[in-house]
Amino acid sequence: MITLEVLIVGIVQGVGFRPFVYKSAINNNINGFVKNTNKGVYILAQGSKENIESFLDSFNNPPQAAQIESINTKTIMSHTLYTNFQIEKSDNKDTKTADIAPDIAMCDDCKEELFDKQNKRYLYPFTSCTNCGGRYSIIKELPYDRDNTAMDIFAMCDDCKEEYNDINNRRFHSQINCCKKCGPRLIFTEIFDYNNLDSSLNIESINPLQNAINAINNGHIIALKGLGGYTLVCDATNNKAIKNLRARKKRPTKPFAIMCKDISIAKLLAKISKQEEELLLSPQAPIVLCDINKSHNIPLHLIAPNLNKLGIILPYTPIHHLLCSQIQVPLIFTSANISGEPIIKDFKNIYKKLQHVCDYALTYNRDIINPIDDSLVRAINNQMQILRRARGFNNTINTLNKEQNFIALGAEQKNTFCININNKTMLSPHLGDLYNIESLNNAKETIRLFTKQYNANINEFIADMHPLYSNKKLVTENSNLHTIQHHFAHLLSNIAENKINKKTLGIIFDGTGYGLDGNIWGGEFLLYDPKQPLKFRRIAFFENFYLLGGEKAIKDIRRLGLEGLFLAFGNQVFQIQHKLIDSLKDEFGENAIDIFYKQHKSGKMPRCNSIGRLFDMVAILCNAVDKQSYEGECGMILESLAETSNITHGYSFKINNQTISIKEILLEIIKDIHNKESINDIAKKFHITLVNIINEISKLYANEYECIAISGGCFQNKLLTNLIQQTNKNIYINKKIPCNDGGISVGQAYYMNLKNKMNL
Repeated sequence: MITLEVLIVGIVQGVGFRPFVYKSAINNNINGFVKNTNKGVYILAQGSKENIESFLDSFNNPPQAAQIESINTKTIMSHTLYTNFQIEKSDNKDTKTADIAPDIAMCDDCKEELFDKQNKRYLYPFTSCTNCGGRYSIIKELPYDRDNTAMDIFAMCDDCKEEYNDINNRRFHSQINCCKKCGPRLIFTEIFDYNNLDSSLNIESINPLQNAINAINNGHIIALKGLGGYTLVCDATNNKAIKNLRARKKRPTKPFAIMCKDISIAKLLAKISKQEEELLLSPQAPIVLCDINKSHNIPLHLIAPNLNKLGIILPYTPIHHLLCSQIQVPLIFTSANISGEPIIKDFKNIYKKLQHVCDYALTYNRDIINPIDDSLVRAINNQMQILRRARGFNNTINTLNKEQNFIALGAEQKNTFCININNKTMLSPHLGDLYNIESLNNAKETIRLFTKQYNANINEFIADMHPLYSNKKLVTENSNLHTIQHHFAHLLSNIAENKINKKTLGIIFDGTGYGLDGNIWGGEFLLYDPKQPLKFRRIAFFENFYLLGGEKAIKDIRRLGLEGLFLAFGNQVFQIQHKLIDSLKDEFGENAIDIFYKQHKSGKMPRCNSIGRLFDMVAILCNAVDKQSYEGECGMILESLAETSNITHGYSFKINNQTISIKEILLEIIKDIHNKESINDIAKKFHITLVNIINEISKLYANEYECIAISGGCFQNKLLTNLIQQTNKNIYINKKIPCNDGGISVGQAYYMNLKNKMNL
């Protein structure tokens, strides 16, 4: 007889792991017990050597949603002889290190019950089991027990208790088990003015689901409460409804995602690869960027204007399945929030902030504890690349050595933070842009969630070196604040994720990052040596250009286009005819160009070498856009145009010492425009030019590096990334960590960890 202690660490709470262990113990004649602890799942197992080995082998096939990080075993002497195997009450004694499980899409078994007229959960919109449903969004604290979730106010009925205690039922020890008798309920309400903002949630709705369906079919916009927050939905085939949504939300061209009833409908809208299909059907159920299939009657010019990519998502909760099964048409599916603010999690703020946007709300009487957006991914070279890491993906990342407790605060845009705590490194969900008090407070509350969960008192922080980033306000009193350069953090995020331990050429292209010289960087070639891991050498960069009017140039990209003309033609620009010159004169008067030229010559405007801004400049120069209404629009449009071109050559360029000149590129682009070359070909030639520049720099410094790592928001451009991979070997990209600013905090954390190891 052997007595063994087993500690299993990873995503093992809230995923049916204890019931799985219980069944395996019974099947293998093991006695003892299993329980949740603050560290993970603890098992005490007694049995013969043969049975113990068979029991341990069963962990090679854990529940679908589980992710085992480690299994630690220890043979002990026991004075107790166990006669059965039990699931014991959770232990809350140890320091908390267990993972918070992510929210999981509805499983096939629950979906089958949802539409089975003979099943007690027929059409019940909160059907779930140990393999699916809310986790992160509803947890208050660890360990993951019903009392610690938003389900604590719902007492299980006798039938549900029987399922909960039945070893042969897949709801055995399901912490969110419920049914029509005892669980949450749907509520449908009009968005109207009333004194008590919570009163509508006490209204007894008659057939709320059908009311919502009728409203959508009649062209109305619905605020739909999902797992992690509200989304705005309407009929994706109804032109008027989509136009109303754009006008009310003040979102003129930014693309909407589409929720399709099933994969067959999705394939009518997009060219979906095998990898993309797997992503759509995965338990994470993210939004997947796919190539548009234009042979259908969906108004894509309204849904994804000027783009050839479409964000598609499949139903991932029972409510979504019920809506989509009866409406039959795809739905517009977009986060319910004011632009730049976090996703809304409660009805009070839907009424307060979006009553002018939505007509009705389909909500329910269970709280969302932790709001979280839908994740956004794409498939590239048969691999998943995460662009927005949020719902469905676990917080724990296994890229760092874990020693000291600290928080890496991330960037100002697409913010995430990375927390190193109790020998565990966790990446927060996507928190958005921190330009307003609501977003900053949301980041503060999410940090509080993690520090509270793990009983942590942290006084070490690391942030971007930008002097005005608002997330530095999150640093607590009497704490130490470290800083790191933005693009170095981008590079380190790639090095951390891919565990690179060799000399690396980092290519970092993005929109904005505060440089060591006080200018805006964003077109960088950096050398990294693991023997000097806290340093980088900037070996090449694109030449600076001016932001005419400062930040106004980022919003009014005509100013960037004009700066491009100044760079290309100097004072001869006054003889140039171009649409944007006429546009600026119309708005600012006949002397506008002279005034802007004086700004350019003054040398007092902010200087920038960002590839993101260069995409904006090229897009406006070649008349691909009139203006930019959302971040990255110009780059996305140029990518879409370029993908339809068969051109295989780029523009000429010069490298003077370390500086990559853009004058020659701009002159040839303007020449192509004058010669009425295809705008698609111009876009493709610009992409190829960037790749040719990368290849040239790579050759110049070939003896100083062993591999290439690319990062930064511009590499969300799939065409650009593919072209680079086709012409370079031994190249690393971000995959599970976003290449955009959502990955900055990981690079910061890696840097901080290195400093701690070196005792600096």
